Amino acid sequence: MIARSYLYIPGNNAAMLEKAHTRGADALIIDFEDAVAMSEKANARATCAAWLDKAPENIQIWVRINPDSIDADLAIADHPRVDGIVVPKASIENMQYVSSRIKNVKQISALIESAASILDARAIASIDKVTFLQIGQLDLRAELSLGGEGRSATLDAALSMLVLASAAAGINSPIAPMYPDFKDESGLRSTCKAFKNDGFFGRSCIHPSQISAVNEEFSTTDADVAHAQSVLDALAKSTGVAVDENGKMIDAASAKIAAQVIARRSL
Repeated sequence: MIARSYLYIPGNNAAMLEKAHTRGADALIIDFEDAVAMSEKANARATCAAWLDKAPENIQIWVRINPDSIDADLAIADHPRVDGIVVPKASIENMQYVSSRIKNVKQISALIESAASILDARAIASIDKVTFLQIGQLDLRAELSLGGEGRSATLDAALSMLVLASAAAGINSPIAPMYPDFKDESGLRSTCKAFKNDGFFGRSCIHPSQISAVNEEFSTTDADVAHAQSVLDALAKSTGVAVDENGKMIDAASAKIAAQVIARRSL
């Protein structure tokens, strides 16, 4: 299943972990990194380990590890109940290392946060077990000395690189970065629409209040599926190129897009 929403949960917060699966997200990202103080890292691993042994089955579970304590974190995170590992500060080297170390977990997501990793995105996306990319906008903005909080031409170029690298490597679409203001639903929705239009699918959430809007914006509706099926049906009846009910040309590329829409309906 391709998740629409990924809710971050601090790994050291047992109470939040217990409730996390009831919040409506398709996936959880248990955080060992930024959401956990240095003095709490060991506690986060212990708390997560206890929770994983009884974790519910109705939700995807990912763990974001620390780039400077990979082995200690993987000792807990490489668990049969964990669907994937998120690697922050992703590089070719640390992604290859994580890929070689995990035995139980089958998926890895690279969190791209530097100019060097943006330029290496195709190589990172091609590493064994990598299934989707993400971007860490704050770290990237800081490195590139980008002012303001809105989108910029430079940031847009970096985002486009992730979409292109993912497609070239044949992995899932990248997921959109978190929206910092969890009280601004209008801004959240408008940026979800923009990211979806730009080739992203799904989004990280920093607060449960964001989940419903993110799920709606990245859902495939009955109307979407009906149109996609009509495209496939029209092309199947043609000799190569067809026309839909609105007079728009349908070809093999149209069929590929339609098939992707129907595949995502499994959500």
